[in-house]
Amino acid sequence: MNEFRVTAQRSGGWWALEIEGPGLRRPAHTQARRLDQVEETVRDLLALRFDADIDGRPATTWQITVVPVLGEELVAEVARTREIRREADRLRDDAVSHSREAARRLHEQGLPHRDIGALLGVSHQAVSKLLAG
Repeated sequence: MNEFRVTAQRSGGWWALEIEGPGLRRPAHTQARRLDQVEETVRDLLALRFDADIDGRPATTWQITVVPVLGEELVAEVARTREIRREADRLRDDAVSHSREAARRLHEQGLPHRDIGALLGVSHQAVSKLLAG
């Protein structure tokens, strides 16, 4: 797999992109309006530069790593935010798993959906979904 590193630096209302990687004698440059457009923009540039492939490999096998230049403080804040979001996702998954098991066990005891919902702090419709899953 061919790996390309893209340094993205804010420049006015654009992200100025510097692309480095195999087959490039010097960095290539382009720009994108938003970070979510960077990978596609870089793939388009590389496809033009290498006539749609490098070493016979299609553009889909290119690994593009985007490194936004934000400053040390913002990089740390973004990293911490992403870490907290991953933990929240894990906790949400655990909550669903535990809720499903508790709902199943309460249902086996003959409790109605509304009572299970009241005990678990969810709606009776959510209980139906938990028991169906």
